Amino acid sequence: MPLCTRSLSYGCDNKISCFLANAILAASVSQGSKVEAIIFNADIPKMSPLLRVYKKYKITNAEVKPIPAKFQTSELTIQWVISTKTVIQEINDDPTEIMPVKFTYTKFTNLVHHMDEKNKSVDVLGVVIAALDMKTLNRNSKESNVQKFVLLDEECQTVLLSLWDDFLTNEGQQLLSNLHNYPVIIARRIKVNNYNGVALGTWFDSVILVDPPVQEARELKNWALRNSKTIADLLDKRDYMKYNPTISLRVDQKATLICNVNPSQKTTWVRARFYFQHILQKYWYMSCKNCYRATAADYEVEFTCNSCKEKQPAVPRCRFDVDLVDSSGSIPASIFGELAEKLLTFTSVEAMQHFNENVELPLDLVHEQLISKTFLIHIKPVQAQLADARQRYTVIYYYEADHATSSVQVASEAKDDLPLLNDQSRTLELADTEQNPVPSKTRMRLSDKFGELDKLDAGTSPDEPTSSAKKSKLT
Repeated sequence: MPLCTRSLSYGCDNKISCFLANAILAASVSQGSKVEAIIFNADIPKMSPLLRVYKKYKITNAEVKPIPAKFQTSELTIQWVISTKTVIQEINDDPTEIMPVKFTYTKFTNLVHHMDEKNKSVDVLGVVIAALDMKTLNRNSKESNVQKFVLLDEECQTVLLSLWDDFLTNEGQQLLSNLHNYPVIIARRIKVNNYNGVALGTWFDSVILVDPPVQEARELKNWALRNSKTIADLLDKRDYMKYNPTISLRVDQKATLICNVNPSQKTTWVRARFYFQHILQKYWYMSCKNCYRATAADYEVEFTCNSCKEKQPAVPRCRFDVDLVDSSGSIPASIFGELAEKLLTFTSVEAMQHFNENVELPLDLVHEQLISKTFLIHIKPVQAQLADARQRYTVIYYYEADHATSSVQVASEAKDDLPLLNDQSRTLELADTEQNPVPSKTRMRLSDKFGELDKLDAGTSPDEPTSSAKKSKLT
């Protein structure tokens, strides 16, 4: 396959950039020198097929030019312009030879510092251990195919990498056909995204090198082969689908006042308390064990899920609504799965048993303890709104904030961004919220029927469940 066929926008309509990691300079082959080369316009179909991944070449008569600063995507500042006048000669060497080229990789635990940086990217090294199902989405007003691959490093940290369109057609197929051999990739110029914590994704300038003949890649593959049992356990637990605080939390994490939470932001951190004492709900729903989507199947009955198409037993999953409260106000949110069980101090099975026996969960102690606890809470907006059009949120992750040692800062906002408090009663209400949190009136109305509460789940993200119609409320 050609080394690179990605399109770049340098002000010209038709050109490609080829990162010649294996380009050879006669005077410096032993140093593993690197160079960036670019091919323009009509020269592309003639010259790019001559350059293949992991092959060695002697290249002469290429024009040397500085790379414009705004187009520099790595430590390189000089590029070769390859044209039909350039002479490219392949050097026939042992294909198993280790190439001397060196890359600088970003550790998985440092990815969070590059999250959602629009004009910056990272290079990562990882072994591909699994692939999720391919999806077709509307992106920039056209259909795009995307598939997530699970990357693992030697510290047993996992991160999801999304391959889009051509990357999926080319390198993606190569990975899928070789998953059982633990293919190692060097993903160059990859974007760090905010999806269930930290995630990675390709963009127009990315390059995916599969099983490259470089020392670090060989060492990682050998490590994976030696630790195949550990990898199998990771795949069985599916921890890669969960929020990973090890790579997603910043030491200096800032929080936003609830009154300044903007639903247009993908995610937000708030410093708040959980309050759900007067929100009448059942605290669980029946779900597919594989994808967590809601089902009407009975407990432990195997069925074919309409969402993931897998035959799995129906199991209860914890889910309930809360109000997040700080000194500036409150917002409604939902919490799912293990996070919900930890906060509730009851498992989903126990919640189901209490509900089936028509007995309320004994939560007095839980509510009493939560009054004095403050948490750092990572939330994201969902599409579905409450009856009064209030924006609803999903809790992605939370942990208890220690007032004495916490380094979390409340993000300062301009006064113009704060809600208008012209009404004196509204001012008093906000001032009193921290001491006497009041659940949303909308929740009190919705709590009259569990079925209406369940309908709110229809707007949750793909990794969160929707709920089916349930039994009548507790009496």
